Amino acid sequence: MPQKIRMWEVTQGDSLVEITGHGINLEQRLESWLESDISMLDPDLLVIGRQVRVPSVGTIDLLCLDSDGDLVVIELKRGQTPREVTAQALDYASWVKDLSPPEIMEKADDYFRERGTSLVDAFQSRFDGKALPVALNQNHRSLIVAESMDNSTERIVRYLSDMNVPVNVATVQHFKDSRGLEMLAQVYLIEPEILDEKSKGRLHSRTTTLQLEAIAKEKGVGELYRQLNSGASSVGMSMAIPRNETRSFSVREGGSLLAAFVVDLDKSDSEQGLKFRLDVVTLRNYFRLDEERLNHILPEMKEDLPRSQWGGRKDEGWSGFQGFFRTVEEVDRFIAGLRAAAGQ
Repeated sequence: MPQKIRMWEVTQGDSLVEITGHGINLEQRLESWLESDISMLDPDLLVIGRQVRVPSVGTIDLLCLDSDGDLVVIELKRGQTPREVTAQALDYASWVKDLSPPEIMEKADDYFRERGTSLVDAFQSRFDGKALPVALNQNHRSLIVAESMDNSTERIVRYLSDMNVPVNVATVQHFKDSRGLEMLAQVYLIEPEILDEKSKGRLHSRTTTLQLEAIAKEKGVGELYRQLNSGASSVGMSMAIPRNETRSFSVREGGSLLAAFVVDLDKSDSEQGLKFRLDVVTLRNYFRLDEERLNHILPEMKEDLPRSQWGGRKDEGWSGFQGFFRTVEEVDRFIAGLRAAAGQ
């Protein structure tokens, strides 16, 4: 049942005076309010884009990241019918699910450039120094924001949630007391914790390890991928849950896992080889490799990696490489070098 929010002021005489609701062009103002302080909806969000254009579909009102690096689409109702706004939110979600980390960072940096910062810095500032995950967009969800919710919207969204589609509604209502003091009240249709547990449990299985191995085989780099997987595990690297055609390999520093390198199967093929991106600083620090030794064990087919194509922490003097493993021998030399540096 759609929820109507009521509020009262407790006066000095300990009596209650109801505060009346006002729909004063809320949707025109709400987007700006949310952009300036998204914690009104969720303190675990960072706005990374406003009015983000989706080709042939429309414009996302606000695009956000949470502290896990997952994308959140926020769509204001703006007078649309329940079916229209729900379909629009799902259409946007079908687009954002395939955004790669470099694409996300590029869009976000365009947004933050006007604000004199970058996604990496804004993320660390927002989430108490936490490094931006390299494996961004492991999951995604949509949030419809409206002044009111009718029976049809509730029925559609509850049905989608029961089917593990990550979409929710936040009802936001505006109040003004007798002195002209403005207030906002917010309530979710479905408790966010419940929806988050459902969606992440389902979406994490979207691309399994076996599926990734099958993709590598189709791309003609199956043996290279298997050797790299096996070798990375043997030197103590952790392998993140696959995201579409990307796999991240991490090392532990203190209590944190830091991505060391990433394999991009979508950019791999039998001609060029297995595409990789890596963080030079993290690899050298963890395995105690000097620059000359690291260069020796890496494939010859490599080049500098632009900072914009890597998440993670922002160390002074950060550098990275990208390139291709073309032969099993190159993979073996790389793993053997790491193993020797680790004293194995």
